[in-house]
Amino acid sequence: KSYSYMVRHIMASDSTPFWVGTFVYVALGLLACAISACLGQGALRGQVGLTTLLITIATFCMWMMWAMTWLMQWHPIIRPEVETDH
Repeated sequence: KSYSYMVRHIMASDSTPFWVGTFVYVALGLLACAISACLGQGALRGQVGLTTLLITIATFCMWMMWAMTWLMQWHPIIRPEVETDH
């Protein structure tokens, strides 16, 4: 079997790292929301809803950037494959 077949088979077989990374982002987002709610004193006192919304949006945007980067590297083009019709 060729090298490119083996690499393609190994890389296409498992999406577990994607789901683990997604779980980590969800857990960190929930932790950040909980910390901001507990420590919601000071300049943003009484605006727990606003801080929770901002943390949620920031976490989602960071996750989207991570997910796009991870998914682009999941199936990279090892080398161009030219198909000829002979």
